Amino acid sequence: MKTLFVATALLACSWPAWSGPDLDAAAADACACLKAPYEQVEKAMQLIRAAQASGDMSGLMAAQGEMMQVMNASGECFNGLVKKYPEIDKSDALKEQVMAKTEKRCPNPATAMMSPQ
Repeated sequence: MKTLFVATALLACSWPAWSGPDLDAAAADACACLKAPYEQVEKAMQLIRAAQASGDMSGLMAAQGEMMQVMNASGECFNGLVKKYPEIDKSDALKEQVMAKTEKRCPNPATAMMSPQ
């Protein structure tokens, strides 16, 4: 009986390793990587609306440099995810699943702007 309990406990503890990568955790991590870029997109959308209303594009030019810095940091974050989730990196099907979960968890603010209204 004691052997059965130990075997069951070991199986329960090792189950996540056998079940494959945690796609929900990967999506949450992807959202963390996208937080700053998405905030920049929202800021850029506000600047675009203001520039369209006023005709002054100088604010957009200043924001472009800041956006590039944020994108570089986001790229480094995603490189870390490749190392953290190598199984997902090797599978296009898993990548698609993670991206779908990511889009549901933290939608891209630019999508609404680009969608026909």
